[in-house]
Amino acid sequence: MENRFEQGCDVVTLTRALVQQGAMAGQEAPVAEVVCTAMKALAYDEIITDDLGNVIGLVGPRDAPVKLLFDGHMDVVPANGSWSRDPFSGVLQDGRVHGRGSTDMKGPLAAAICGVAKAASTGSLTHRVAVCASVMEEVIEGAALSRVLDTHSPEAVVICEPSDLKLKIAQRGCVEVLVHVTGTPAHAAFPERGVNAIELAGQVTSKLATLEMPTDPVLGKMVLVPTDIISSPYPSISALPSTVTLRYDRRTGMGETSETVLQEIRSALTSIDPDAFTVEVSSNSYRSYTGVSFRVPRDLPAWHTPEVHPLVTTAQACLSDLGLSPLPGRYEFCTNGSEAAGRRGLPTIGFGPGRPSDAHIVDESISITALSQAEAFYRALVLNTDISDAS
Repeated sequence: MENRFEQGCDVVTLTRALVQQGAMAGQEAPVAEVVCTAMKALAYDEIITDDLGNVIGLVGPRDAPVKLLFDGHMDVVPANGSWSRDPFSGVLQDGRVHGRGSTDMKGPLAAAICGVAKAASTGSLTHRVAVCASVMEEVIEGAALSRVLDTHSPEAVVICEPSDLKLKIAQRGCVEVLVHVTGTPAHAAFPERGVNAIELAGQVTSKLATLEMPTDPVLGKMVLVPTDIISSPYPSISALPSTVTLRYDRRTGMGETSETVLQEIRSALTSIDPDAFTVEVSSNSYRSYTGVSFRVPRDLPAWHTPEVHPLVTTAQACLSDLGLSPLPGRYEFCTNGSEAAGRRGLPTIGFGPGRPSDAHIVDESISITALSQAEAFYRALVLNTDISDAS
């Protein structure tokens, strides 16, 4: 790759370069190349690409621990729908960078890379700071970041997902549940000779719709919603299907686990038929752009970093100094924070430029003013000496 940053690497130029690469999950190689080139241009002293293809850039004293890790993912969702311009043009127009991934989340990633580099350029860092450009977040939130956390052991994490420049300190979790329904095949002309798995599945949806969902004081009310139904064999010509699988999305609160969710569903279905159902967490196999294959369960824990934690109060002070709102809130969607905070208990906050409502939409774009403000916040957070208390 030619050095596209030989004239300098600023947050807008980098955002545009990242958007122009596109790259869905498992195809991030060209994005990773841009990230490495940008980090070199910005004087990161160590740049690592791990076995999954995550790119990690580090600054600060080499013998110091990693106090803070900023995470932004490199993959995007498909550019479906009718766009008014090339979705991977990265065009700069009307004060906004346009294109798929500009908000979710090439812009936030660029702001983190540039903001941390600006902090390092002051020469005043007393701790090590990492920026992770992670892979495959759109399909496996947290799983790829776990490799980075294992290797670099940061004391605190910043999730750079778009938040409209608002501080996020919490997020509901998600457990994706498969309910397998077993019937008894029979000729469709004589349904009484079998047990119709579709009719049993109908009883499942009715029963689970009556379950009372808990309410978390910080995260709000949980939900259980069916998202998929598959009968087998398909098509089932002149015969009752032998099985049906229902997929459910269960949003979870603090203290809930995949096992408590599964047990709740199993108990509810026992009254219909104690033997007709099996319940499990869904899992899928994935292959990274580096060729590594792995299987990941869809089990993303909720998380909440208390408002009194030094990481939160330091972030609030930085936001106030920059004229931004210090009021904490929560993400309404899943992020890599499920791994950092939900599974590992690491102090974690979220903050990023871009409106969450602009993610995944046709004609996605991000404000260059917001990019600059996020860059300034990331720089300030790194330079604030109180961050050393966030261990």
